[in-house]
Amino acid sequence: MRQLPRRRDLLKLSVLAVGALPTACYRQAVAPSPLSDEESAQYFPQSVMSGDPRSELDTASGAYTASIVLWVRVEDAARPSEDLQVSLSMAFDEAMSQPLSLQADAEFMFTTAAADHCLGVRVGGLDPDTTYYYRFSYQADSGIARSRIGRTRTAPAGDSVAPVKFAVVCCQDYVGKYFHVLQHISEQDVDFVLHLGDYIYETTGDPSFQSSSDDRKIVFSAPEEALQLGSGDATFAAAQSLSNYRDLYKQYRSDPALQALHERHPIIAIWDDHEFSDDSHGDVATYLDGQADETEPERRAAADQAWFEYMPVDFNAQPTQKLDKTGKFPDNFTIYRSFVFGQHLELVVTDLRRFRPDHLVPEDAAPGAVFLSADEVASNFDTPPTDLIPYVAIDSFADGAYQQALADNAAALGVTADSLTGNFSAVWINDALALLNGSRLPEPIDLTDASLARGYAYHSLGKSAQFSRIGSRYVVAVGPFEALAQKLWQASEHQSENLLGRTQRDWFLQTVHDSSRTFKIWASEVAFQSRHIDLTGVMDAPVDLRTRVSISAEDWDGFPNERRALLKELSNAGNVLILSGDLHCYFAGTPFVEGDEDTRVVELTTGSATSNTWLDSIASSLGQDSGVPMNVQALVQLLPFLLADTTRRPNPHLAYQELSSNGYSIVEVGPKDVTMTVRTIATKYVATPAEGLKKKLDDLFQSQRFRTQSGSAELEQEFDGEFLTWSREKMMFT
Repeated sequence: MRQLPRRRDLLKLSVLAVGALPTACYRQAVAPSPLSDEESAQYFPQSVMSGDPRSELDTASGAYTASIVLWVRVEDAARPSEDLQVSLSMAFDEAMSQPLSLQADAEFMFTTAAADHCLGVRVGGLDPDTTYYYRFSYQADSGIARSRIGRTRTAPAGDSVAPVKFAVVCCQDYVGKYFHVLQHISEQDVDFVLHLGDYIYETTGDPSFQSSSDDRKIVFSAPEEALQLGSGDATFAAAQSLSNYRDLYKQYRSDPALQALHERHPIIAIWDDHEFSDDSHGDVATYLDGQADETEPERRAAADQAWFEYMPVDFNAQPTQKLDKTGKFPDNFTIYRSFVFGQHLELVVTDLRRFRPDHLVPEDAAPGAVFLSADEVASNFDTPPTDLIPYVAIDSFADGAYQQALADNAAALGVTADSLTGNFSAVWINDALALLNGSRLPEPIDLTDASLARGYAYHSLGKSAQFSRIGSRYVVAVGPFEALAQKLWQASEHQSENLLGRTQRDWFLQTVHDSSRTFKIWASEVAFQSRHIDLTGVMDAPVDLRTRVSISAEDWDGFPNERRALLKELSNAGNVLILSGDLHCYFAGTPFVEGDEDTRVVELTTGSATSNTWLDSIASSLGQDSGVPMNVQALVQLLPFLLADTTRRPNPHLAYQELSSNGYSIVEVGPKDVTMTVRTIATKYVATPAEGLKKKLDDLFQSQRFRTQSGSAELEQEFDGEFLTWSREKMMFT
């Protein structure tokens, strides 16, 4: 039997998510008997979970000790507004027959009503690289309720040479989907689970990607507090109040598969956008695409508080900072942090939502408005691009006749009259006149007139409508976009694309460069490598988009200058691997700085656990967007071929893609290499309840295995037991 800690070695506890001991709280005078498992479960409806495994060197003893955060929520219908006392027990075995000695405080912890009766407690003084079991107890009227027994594992000591194995998951929509992926992860032998965000989705039934079913739907306890979106038969709600966001976590955590994952593995979590609002930046939502100001500080604060209450994060370790409700956004809450696992891994998790700037292209920009003038073209290009368009000062050109004519018909053109000012594309003006087709309209402008200045307008990006994400956040022409990005980058002194924010960026780069671990893995909630397509000469594409096109400018493809800057830093640090999520698909590749393939890293993007796959999401989203021409929608099914086009070579770094499956990944880190196993499951199974599956869960998954070796920054894939290396020149594994 394992030697138990001596009494003087009591394990240290610190409460993370609740306040001091209440002066008055409910206590039972006589200790009742334990309740049955079924009776106990009603008091712990979200079961238990653990997270943020750490080890640190005790300078006094010279030995490493470990810590873990344990989480529980108690619900007692008889005392909904009271603070509830709980106690914690830990042991070396699942039968709890080899208990650990805890501080006396373990008997007197309280889940407060103010924190929705959630409790996060950090337990220190543990042995590194060790499995522990734990449970919480609560004294109810009818007896002692005990939670299920959770299993957790501590991080290895900093000098350990043991390999580390963990799962990577993201994007777990509850509405109409089933958590088979999470169940499968719970059955794997891993040290921890890395969650890259979109742990919840804020919407209850967004028709662009969610289809509710009777047993997989979200119902808010206070629906009147929710944000109402959509129109007609396509109306749906989004979380807005603290009650709404808490409901989401409670509903998601009621799922047996998610509970099984948390009961067995510790989690390291970061958020993405849906923990607050889709495609958000800071405290700003994007549902209305610029039709109104969507800055929502109160809604952001509610989302932050719910995440703070429901996630097992170690806020004792810098640079994390507990939520300060009275502090100034965004610096009142920091969740980016790093973890050392032995000699071979430092895992750095970042926050790319809270501190990021707005998207570079305004969603409310009028398609004809010019964003790069002739003078700016001359200062940014040695040789002017060939796709520049002629423009005029619409206020004064022809004594304002064109401005007046278009302003009088603004509603028919789908623009606002007050947006028709300044430099405007003559191409767009002529197209607008043709659309109006009136006898009293001015004549079309002569586009061959050499006296007309030439630049870029927003329609050069593919923006065919005002108040649209198309041509702003999605489906953007790369050349004009890069020109806009460069202009803003210089004008802002390189802050226009700083997704990390100044403080986090400094910390991130210092952490990566200072790390002495063999591999540095960056957990990035959004994808880093580019995913361009080249529609040059593709006659089915709109004229404005017969060029290189970025599918999304919402992630790092929308911030190209900062991506180049970070690539140089990460490449110089050596042995950096990026693990990313968000896209609902799998990509593996070696992103590099254009013209300098030696400045590169390896990246694996993991698909969604349940949310609509990338291909399905794009098809559905574009199909419901009035700003998308039909011929763009028709190109969606060609995306796998366009991304991997070996003739036009839009993505020579992109070695692997799987756009229409759900799943997760397994990462194994050793002294010489990192292996990454992609595990995919067909979407039809994700939409099928467990009782409807006709195969064993393990038989539903397919696997692909990749590797990168220390010092190489090359990506390899396994074929018939042999690893082949991706050739960017040949665009194939050789």
